[in-house]
Amino acid sequence: SGEMVISTDVKRTLAQKTVLDVELGREEVPLLYAPIYDTLTDANFPRLLDAKWANEGAVVFLEHLEGEEIKFGSLNAKEGPVARLTGYSAGFQWTKETELFNEIYLIDLFNRAFGRAHNILLNHIHLNPIAKFEYKSTHITQPKYIKTDGSNGTAATANLYLSTRETLKQGIMDSRTAKRPGNILLANSADQYQIEEALQGASIAATNYKAIAGIDTIIYYDGDTEQVGDSIYEFEGVKPGEAFLIRPKRGFQELVKVPLRIEFGGGDITRLIEDTMVGYTFRGVFAALEENVQKIVLPGRE
Repeated sequence: SGEMVISTDVKRTLAQKTVLDVELGREEVPLLYAPIYDTLTDANFPRLLDAKWANEGAVVFLEHLEGEEIKFGSLNAKEGPVARLTGYSAGFQWTKETELFNEIYLIDLFNRAFGRAHNILLNHIHLNPIAKFEYKSTHITQPKYIKTDGSNGTAATANLYLSTRETLKQGIMDSRTAKRPGNILLANSADQYQIEEALQGASIAATNYKAIAGIDTIIYYDGDTEQVGDSIYEFEGVKPGEAFLIRPKRGFQELVKVPLRIEFGGGDITRLIEDTMVGYTFRGVFAALEENVQKIVLPGRE
């Protein structure tokens, strides 16, 4: 009976520690999408949601096939705005050997990986649709190439600062002209210096260029890779050389039916499994992309 007591105590301690470790793992991966999305939390959400708050426009929904990369589909406005709520789960078991050989640290590692994977997943399902959507030409600002003297040039003759500056200005103007003025830029961190320098003022060839107003938040999302157990998950981010000017909130909803929960499912003595931990969340994303996003192709370094 002494054995039983120890085992139960270990389980209780592990359960408390697991929740803490998962939170620590989550802290390692900051959530990036909060400036773009409003969050609606409702335990009564149905699986398919008629998005009454939305105007017309393309809608993104998700489906998750076990162990595969998370794929996205899109519905046309004609079919009505719908958001699909999807369950995500992961779990693991620990055995008598884990306890007997004092390999509890393995559980710590798993818990942290689990917390990281949860936040990586959230960044992915909210930001990847914006980066991967097939935008019409009316929603894409092509690069402008400007020479040091201010005249139009080619990729080979242009000044990168002036070209990036004019391209971003054009993107801001395009989004305003189309009545979807964006103020958040989503980009890849490889382009951070090019973008941030272009937004600042500078003096070139005796001409003073003012800082560009209009973009007040820049989010860099490069995607991620996470291994949980034997599964490796690849999450694509924004491609270098592309950026997305976003009008936030109104057309972007994070839908949470069940936030992350961790449950312990008990063991299986016939297989010497001491306990099973499962974490799960049910959530969805609504994104009216065509109403709220201008894609900008940055001038390249030739």
